[in-house]
Amino acid sequence: MAHIILTGCTGTAGSAVLARCIESTSISTVSVLSRRPVQQAAGHDKVKVILHQDFTSYPTQLLQEQLKGATACIWALGISANAASPSDYNTITLDYPLAAAKAFASLSPLFNFVYVSGKGATHKPGRFSPLFARVKGQAELSLLALRETEYPSLRIFNVRPGFIDDEGKPLRDGRKSFSYRIMDVAAPAFRTLFPDSVSPTTGLADVLVRCCAEELGDRKEVAAKLKGKGVTVEDGDRLGVLIENVGLRRLAGP
Repeated sequence: MAHIILTGCTGTAGSAVLARCIESTSISTVSVLSRRPVQQAAGHDKVKVILHQDFTSYPTQLLQEQLKGATACIWALGISANAASPSDYNTITLDYPLAAAKAFASLSPLFNFVYVSGKGATHKPGRFSPLFARVKGQAELSLLALRETEYPSLRIFNVRPGFIDDEGKPLRDGRKSFSYRIMDVAAPAFRTLFPDSVSPTTGLADVLVRCCAEELGDRKEVAAKLKGKGVTVEDGDRLGVLIENVGLRRLAGP
């Protein structure tokens, strides 16, 4: 069974992933990296909450003792571009996952790093591309580049959910921001009018956990399982996968 690392589990996506990890019989240990205690983890022996303040640095003791044996990470840590300065948004969205991927690459001969990006991210930004699209796209490309350089153990899954819909069953700790509360009000209309732009948390969590805990075969085997509309297997000798929201919904099933 797998030992996975999870970040962002006090948010909407991460809390759903944590719930799915707790249920999964394919996962033996979930190491949660969080700046504060996680109420949702209480009472679950397989979940270890590690209080960690600096997401650009991973001390040797943390890697060799608390994270030893981990084979995958779901990086769900993030922030709205409207809630941070451009500099802070770049640090959280780009610098944090890159630092983590580099550090975690040493934990296993093959390490699945699953990055929760977002619908609209682009690898070819234009003059009017919004901040989130440019920075998330750059994060995806930077993560893919790592696997072809000095971090050959990395297998990168970039996943682009749309509006993350908790379906009226929030699991996250704390109060949602004003913008998210507005989106919750609009959620029923989005589900009906724009279903391809919505990512229900149940299906999102299922696919993210599948990528980190189940897709452990070689490049061709994983590509064969995931191939179809909305999924691109990147060029290169080592595994890199882009899952658009339409592919995410397809893989999640009805």
